[in-house]
Amino acid sequence: MSDASHAEKERHVRMLYARMHEQGESLAEATEQLGLSVDDLRRAQDGLVRLGLIDTETETTVDAVAALTRGLQDSHRALDRLVERHVMVASLAQNYLGFTRHANDDLRVEFYERERSAALNNRIDELADLAQLEVMTMHPAANWTPERLDTGDARIRRRRGRGGRGVRERELHAQVMLSNPMLRDRLRARRDEGTKIRVAPVIPTRMLIYDRQVAVVQADPEDLERGTVLVRGRDVVRSLAALYEFCWTNASELVDVPRSADDAALTEQQRAVLRLLATGAKDDAIARSLGVSTRTVTRLVGELTAMLGSGSRFQAGVRAARLGWLD
Repeated sequence: MSDASHAEKERHVRMLYARMHEQGESLAEATEQLGLSVDDLRRAQDGLVRLGLIDTETETTVDAVAALTRGLQDSHRALDRLVERHVMVASLAQNYLGFTRHANDDLRVEFYERERSAALNNRIDELADLAQLEVMTMHPAANWTPERLDTGDARIRRRRGRGGRGVRERELHAQVMLSNPMLRDRLRARRDEGTKIRVAPVIPTRMLIYDRQVAVVQADPEDLERGTVLVRGRDVVRSLAALYEFCWTNASELVDVPRSADDAALTEQQRAVLRLLATGAKDDAIARSLGVSTRTVTRLVGELTAMLGSGSRFQAGVRAARLGWLD
């Protein structure tokens, strides 16, 4: 949708709201008076619903001040819940992980404060060397340095040098980090040497899993400095591995990500999704149009939005058009 079309849509939203709210007209009456087409009406209604300016059940307007107040209250409640959740996670990690009980008595938990980072690195070295079947890692956006990357490369080389070439190695990285040329080059090299690499718009936390028996997890997903948890225990680590598999399934190969480590161009499917986003289409409508699952569309939208640095789906489509990605 061009800037002119977007402006026209916003004008229809304001006109429809004014007719219904200020002149007391019904939706049908306002539509008839304005001469809106079916598509224009649908887009205007979507705009009113998005802004909270219409009650969808009664098709009556909501006062703008009341809609604004409700929106702010909802935002405050969501922020309060998020803060409460983060405080709870940090408290559990810092104060209660020592109280471990398990029916099979096989659960062991160790907490490494920031001050014990050297001891943690030694443990990770040991786990990497002892891995026999599989190593799974996920990394959110972070300040990658040559030293950190060298450490990871050294672990891989040592494992392979000790007969670990049969170990399946997988890495998940935050897609935004592909803007770092140094990391792009390292990921390409690791992939070429046999490590499976995927990227995703959102990585929930930093996590390393060895042979599905031991996991190293960042204690607070929002703060790397809060410490790290090392967990041994079949059932718990299997659950963490299931989380990893879900993230892996919904992630993308490097070659499938535009402007990525392979400097790949947009695929036709991605172009089609962006064009439909620019029209304001929802995931289910895009899925029907392309003949794919809604989950696939949701993944593609997340990737494209993150890649374009957009704050919304519509903005992603508009920005892609301005960049010439849809030509």
